Amino acid sequence: MHSHSASQSYRIPISSSAASSSSSSSTSLTPGSPSSTRDYLVSSRPRKRASSAARRAHNGALRNAAHDAATWLTTRVGRTGLRWMLVVAVSLGAALYLSHSGAAPGTAIWRSAKGPPGRPARSREGVPVVDRATLDKLRLLEIHFGADEDDPAVDPVDEHRDVRYTARKGPKDLDRPPLVVDIPEFVKPDPAAPVAPDKVPADVLDYEVCGATEGQVCQFLIPAWLGEQETKAQQHLYQLGLLALALNRTLVLPNVSKSRLGTCYRNPFAFYYAESSLSDLGIRTISQADFVAWTQQRDPPPSAQVVTMANAKVGYPQGAVEIDSASDPTLVPSKPNRNLCLRAPRTRLDFAGHSPLAMYPPEGYHKSEAGRLGFGESVINTLRSHEVGSRSSRASASRHAAYSLSDVLAFNYELRFPILSPSVAADFSPSPDTPAPLPFAHFPYAEVWTSLADVVAARLSPFVAIHWRTETLTPSNLAPCAASLVTKLAALKRAHPSLRHVYLATDYPIEQLDPALAPSVDAGVQVAHSGTFAKSVTEQHHAAMRRFLREFSRTLGRGGGGGLALTTFSKEQAALAGRSDDGDGALPPLLAAQLANLTSPLLPASSSSSPDASAPASPAPLLSLGTLDSGLYGILDKLVASRAELFLTGVPGAGSSTVGACAKLSSFTTQLVGAREALVEAQRGDAEEGDGEEELVPGRLWNTVTHFSLSGKEVD
Repeated sequence: MHSHSASQSYRIPISSSAASSSSSSSTSLTPGSPSSTRDYLVSSRPRKRASSAARRAHNGALRNAAHDAATWLTTRVGRTGLRWMLVVAVSLGAALYLSHSGAAPGTAIWRSAKGPPGRPARSREGVPVVDRATLDKLRLLEIHFGADEDDPAVDPVDEHRDVRYTARKGPKDLDRPPLVVDIPEFVKPDPAAPVAPDKVPADVLDYEVCGATEGQVCQFLIPAWLGEQETKAQQHLYQLGLLALALNRTLVLPNVSKSRLGTCYRNPFAFYYAESSLSDLGIRTISQADFVAWTQQRDPPPSAQVVTMANAKVGYPQGAVEIDSASDPTLVPSKPNRNLCLRAPRTRLDFAGHSPLAMYPPEGYHKSEAGRLGFGESVINTLRSHEVGSRSSRASASRHAAYSLSDVLAFNYELRFPILSPSVAADFSPSPDTPAPLPFAHFPYAEVWTSLADVVAARLSPFVAIHWRTETLTPSNLAPCAASLVTKLAALKRAHPSLRHVYLATDYPIEQLDPALAPSVDAGVQVAHSGTFAKSVTEQHHAAMRRFLREFSRTLGRGGGGGLALTTFSKEQAALAGRSDDGDGALPPLLAAQLANLTSPLLPASSSSSPDASAPASPAPLLSLGTLDSGLYGILDKLVASRAELFLTGVPGAGSSTVGACAKLSSFTTQLVGAREALVEAQRGDAEEGDGEEELVPGRLWNTVTHFSLSGKEVD
């Protein structure tokens, strides 16, 4: 059943929206809805006392006369005209009341235009001042409470309406003020803003951008907010790409920064990944910059709607669709402080015509593949549904009025489990010849970062890479796991005497304990290894890391005769930048130029007002990549560790548990191990084609992964 809640929203069971999208009668919105409540109140009459026959006859005659008069007025004047007559009557009554209240003509009834707190502002003549915000609230209330839902969009009785409006256009009316039907929008000009681009007709621009012809328009799906960090966000973006394919929309590649993806971030998608990452999987895409340019140039502006996909909600055991018809259409109703960065002047998207939409899955949907895919299909049907489309439209107060789907769907995506498969997306695609997209694969990173990882790996080879995530571990496990890690490294050194370096990738800011691991490129700058680590760090984390550094230096370090050097990306970057004492490597010129171009905008402005043009050009300084974007450290840790001859990580717990474990099975480790497995398979293929056998030589992978355990025993 549909219901209306105190949150000013319509709630629809998710099963209802999965019905045929072509029929408007698939479900009923009357029980509990505002419109049905209004209809009930109008049709009900108060109970009358018994009266004499004469009185009943007299009352019947009066009712008949009133009914005949109402019918005549409705037929001759029309419902719209009748409303105007009521407005005029009320205004005249108010004027008569004021004239007989004793106030002298020309005297202001209210002495202050502002008035006491809580009283509406009034002008000097005593007329209430109504601003745009008040009109917007009245309009939303009219839509929300279903005003005139039973009236058709055009009143067939009011046959004189067109005559009244066309009469205003006669020659004698040219000098009269124009008929004002809306308050124009006012945007305060920004002197520093760039010149607005020339407007292009929608049909012309849509053809240039997405090839739309024959009255079609460009339709996009933009991931405005994704709920998890970079590694898992790739999977969520792929899911939205499948949804865009099923809805025949183009996926907008969101911006990136600090291991996050979304519309509010400053760097383009290509800053982290290869720009063709999703198009190579069979999903049509456009960059966020090109999308924003399209919104700025298109005339008229494209329409948009905010769509939230949230986790299961208490009270919705079967799932539900929630349409909020009274909130700001540019915001997420359940998260009003969450900025999607799509309002003017960033874009020219018009959200005013569509109410925000939220979809909640059934409880326990994620426990089976059938449950996940079933919810995914219901999401597609919901976004195609006539009922949901008419209910979410703010173009008219009547749900029977014509409506159109929004040009842009802006997604607030909070789900954690996949809900679509390539085959399901292809089956729902309107184009019958659409091939199924490829299965999900982690996106290839941008060439500049893979090249930098190659340089770092070549400097360290042969080396062992460690990924140790301590954030989610049971604190009491940290100290024994640290001791087990040192023992395992000693065993690897005995088995492979040629090992020279140990590359440590961890969420713990270990450079704070050992400054030698980070001869900072930027003095005084510290970059967090994890955006969430500070919430769970304990004194046991500090003690375990101090113990690891102490034992490593005493038994495995070069000073202790072990022959191994501990390093991190921070230390290697400083060496490549020529800032460390023992830096013996250099970046290739092309890569150095790329990195300098990326970091040079962060350099402070020169104090010299007239630089010497004849002075020889010096190499551009390279600032810390962590200062440029802290998310780059995680990406480069993955890339460097995937190239290590040996890879070592802790034994994970069962499922999400970390009891008796030295690590939690994370998407970071899974992606890294998958990349190493692919490299090992490629190396085996090369060895089979050649005459020689596979050998443990530097530059080739010697294992896929090995583990250190809580007990210190061998587990591989």
